[in-house]
Amino acid sequence: MRRKKLSAEESFEYLCRSGRIVKCRHVRKKGQKNLYLRLQRDGTVRISTPWRVSEAAARDFLEAKEGWIEEKLEHRAAFSKEDPSLYEEGCRIWYLGKEYPLRYETAASCAIEIECGEAVFRAPVTDEFSRALNGFYLRSAESLLTERVRLWSDRMRLYPAEVRYRRYRSRWGCCSAGNVITLNTALIKYDLPLIDYVIIHELAHIRHKDHKREFWELVERFAPDYRSLRRELV
Repeated sequence: MRRKKLSAEESFEYLCRSGRIVKCRHVRKKGQKNLYLRLQRDGTVRISTPWRVSEAAARDFLEAKEGWIEEKLEHRAAFSKEDPSLYEEGCRIWYLGKEYPLRYETAASCAIEIECGEAVFRAPVTDEFSRALNGFYLRSAESLLTERVRLWSDRMRLYPAEVRYRRYRSRWGCCSAGNVITLNTALIKYDLPLIDYVIIHELAHIRHKDHKREFWELVERFAPDYRSLRRELV
């Protein structure tokens, strides 16, 4: 009998003893020696393993780590700022730490605006919702986050070469070797203390490119409660 050919990545569902169904991504890597788990922002559990590890062995590893998985999922449910992927009547979106009810109006252009305590989604058809929401977060980030970067740069005396914005799947920001800072537009869903922490974190990388003690001491000088803030970014 031929042995099943292994693939670099495969997806499956795992049933926890609690009855919770967890979506999983099993990623095999040549040269890797150990097994690792990571909860991704969309709630998927990523299992990274050496190349020859079977799906059955990956499931055994998940079973051994069920307590950790359940804890992380509960934490994510408490703090995540998830938006709907499609427009439905009565749905809500996040902006600066608050949820806003979404109201649709037919219009020639496509945009979302916050007006009088609600989010107004205007577009020719509701299928444009995802594009409108991404545009709303990008415009808001370019306006508000740019202002916050300028404020914290002056306070820290650390100035990026450039500030960019993009949608990231698994990071909130990064600082390149050339001190270009890129921030996740999804940050605009969180309140200002969390936004400021991410900006302080990335500005600190202008001086310290690693996460050694000196880096965290600099972050703590400007964000004394950074440990608790980090836990809320999911």
